[in-house]
Amino acid sequence: MPKDPLLYINGDFKPLSQANISVLDQGFLLGDGVFDVVSAWMGSIFKLDEHLDRFFQSLQASRLTTSMTREQWRKAIIETVRCNQMQNASIRFIVTRGVAKQVVADPRDYDPTIIIWATPYVFLADQEKRNTGIRLFISHLRSFTPDTLDPRYKCLDRLHFQLAKIEALEAGYDDVIWLSTDGYVSEGPASNIFMVSKGTLYTPGREVLHGITRQTFLDLAEEAGILAVERDLTAFDLYSADEVFTCSTAGGALAVREVSGRPLQGATPGPITQKLDALYWRLRESGAHGTPIY
Repeated sequence: MPKDPLLYINGDFKPLSQANISVLDQGFLLGDGVFDVVSAWMGSIFKLDEHLDRFFQSLQASRLTTSMTREQWRKAIIETVRCNQMQNASIRFIVTRGVAKQVVADPRDYDPTIIIWATPYVFLADQEKRNTGIRLFISHLRSFTPDTLDPRYKCLDRLHFQLAKIEALEAGYDDVIWLSTDGYVSEGPASNIFMVSKGTLYTPGREVLHGITRQTFLDLAEEAGILAVERDLTAFDLYSADEVFTCSTAGGALAVREVSGRPLQGATPGPITQKLDALYWRLRESGAHGTPIY
């Protein structure tokens, strides 16, 4: 990629060194905006249309609109990666409510800020931790309820996520998840969670972000003949599981070797984690569900 990568901002490509938005932007002042993250591997963007589906759902639910059509967004995302000469990339696309037209802002009256930003592909953990598994912390913080802020909003307001991550890192852990207000396992700042018990794969089914990678792993499990069940899980279920892993656009499956001081009893990564992750990367490298960049 260029030394000074190009970002797409409000219809133009600008070098990162010159890219800026107003300090009065509602995205900065209030976290008022939505985003999505898609990734490219070996010159192909994986499940771009599924990510755009989720992005447009967040836009609709947030009452955020842009003058760009879905196809224009699609082309702009591809062109951003192409302009930066990348094969493997993580691409974030963002819409904020922009700068308010009045001091006392009317959130219905706005000119949106649009940003597309591509970086080299991001893994949530280094190679050693991908090989041996991470230590996962359960935060004292709780997830938002759907009547407060539905987890399906992929929004910019991330203070909750940051506080949970700080808590985990300060305690010496690698990553964090939180529970719902009624005590069930929810998700993490950048990933969904799975566990394996007696050969069956489980993942929380409600009050979580509908991750594209999460759904991919459910589909791969079905194709591999592995029973996959969406259901409520408690911390006890994770403590006593045979395998636990998180999954995200940033690296696929990431095995967990310890949950809040409880080392898992089985091998890490476990056999089902390894199998599903291998199938995931085989799928990525095949170009299936991919949008060519070049």
